[in-house]
Amino acid sequence: MQYARKGDKVAIVSLSSGILGEEFCSHNIEIGVKRLKEYGLEPVFMPNALKGIEYLKAYPEARAKDLKDAFSDISFHKSMEAKTVII
Repeated sequence: MQYARKGDKVAIVSLSSGILGEEFCSHNIEIGVKRLKEYGLEPVFMPNALKGIEYLKAYPEARAKDLKDAFSDISFHKSMEAKTVII
């Protein structure tokens, strides 16, 4: 298994409640993005990651699509042999 390296893109997905899309969570997102960038990583929010609790509750397949798309998008793991990135 390889670890993320400087310059790697990191997909941000919402696999739980969809809380990332809520206004009260915006500060946490800013902190997380800042930290990823400090490590030299490029955070990329998947299309449904910030749609909020109600949307992702109604459309759980949207979360699954984001995850599947992240793993199938070669740009998220082009510098790695394995498709698993550990942060």
